[in-house]
Amino acid sequence: MSASLRVVLLASVATLPLLLVGCETIGLAEKPAPKLEGARIDVTLQPTLLKVNPAASRVTFALPQPEALPNWAQNGANSSHTPGHVALAPSVVRAWSATLGGGFGRGKALLNPPVVNSGRLFMVNTDGEVTALNAATGKQLWQVALPLEQESAAKIAGGLAVSGNLLFVTTGSGQVFALTADKGEQVWMTPLNVPLRAAPATLGETVFITSHDNRLFALSALNGALQWTHSGIEEVLAPMAAASPAVANGAVVVPYTSGELYVLRAADGRYLWHETLTSPFSGQDPAMTLAAIAAPPVVADGIIYAVGLNGGLSAYGLVDGQRYWRTDLTTSQLPIVAGAHLFVLTDEGELTALNRQDGLVRWVTNLNQGLPEKDKRLWVGPLLAGGRLVVASNDGYALSVNPESGARLAATEIDEGVSVPPVIADGVLYFLTDAGRLVAFHGK
Repeated sequence: MSASLRVVLLASVATLPLLLVGCETIGLAEKPAPKLEGARIDVTLQPTLLKVNPAASRVTFALPQPEALPNWAQNGANSSHTPGHVALAPSVVRAWSATLGGGFGRGKALLNPPVVNSGRLFMVNTDGEVTALNAATGKQLWQVALPLEQESAAKIAGGLAVSGNLLFVTTGSGQVFALTADKGEQVWMTPLNVPLRAAPATLGETVFITSHDNRLFALSALNGALQWTHSGIEEVLAPMAAASPAVANGAVVVPYTSGELYVLRAADGRYLWHETLTSPFSGQDPAMTLAAIAAPPVVADGIIYAVGLNGGLSAYGLVDGQRYWRTDLTTSQLPIVAGAHLFVLTDEGELTALNRQDGLVRWVTNLNQGLPEKDKRLWVGPLLAGGRLVVASNDGYALSVNPESGARLAATEIDEGVSVPPVIADGVLYFLTDAGRLVAFHGK
């Protein structure tokens, strides 16, 4: 691979590792557990492969024009998780890289991508350090070590969101921090006393945070004061990673690892409606599958798109909860809404395009086809940028795919594996590698 590491992602979600943890566990066992006798049963859902529906082509394929996205300020770019079709040069090359430390390792996991706002890029690592970089050059602006109540809890990193000059950080120790974005100075800290793995969502003067025990906390962005809470059903077995809530149109859409999807009034937590995404398909026993909602819900044009690990991808009316359609697939990655279409990276390594109006499958691409065989290759993404879909894998591949046909446009190797989704802001594409290194690409 050349030094320029050309990612010729010409005009065109590996899944986060499904590490399972109990409610009291934050790390991995120090010693290997003894092997148990008997048949081994996979507790994750293994659906049938997606099938193209010829009727899907009745909807004319059309994408909105790419638009400049100056900031990726929280998970999914904004509070509704709708980055859309982002502007990116037809061909990009490596601009810079920066080693921030605290990547994947024994008992360590990076669960959330960095955020970008006002020319600064922010990341929290598995050493409990928050770092700010110049987003254009990679030069470090500041770095602070969070005063965690349990230092070991930093090994499972939380996530970030930024609004104005406030940077919000969730942590495995159950503390929420607000730092100044320009200097990294602590403004407030609120202890919630339960592990926090999901990145916060923020809108206006409120920060919304889901916890490992399936609670939602609404905090004041100004001083960290608790405004209201909501509780779902606590799950004993759940994915290590958790999904961020979506906030739009005066409502907060809350995904829980129990498979429950709650829609609450954002101002005061008043109940509006809820659904449980636990309908099995492919003949699976629901008792043997995870019910969690691991992918962040998306709100676009008054429609919620939500997917459970054994409940399929569904479209609901935000106001009344009416379900318009459901498609049998599973993913822990963010679905991308663009125009009349929806792009989804499944947990089986398939990238697919659906029609938004009916959920019919237009095309399916097996991302592993043509690559060296691997026992379990995990993919993250996609991003829709500059006319192509961009994905990356935990063994160091980056691919671009044509969004109209699903044809592969280009493939390249990155130096290290990538297990959190890439992000893009101000025409720069960022990958956070498993070694805790940020790699940035911009147009040639």
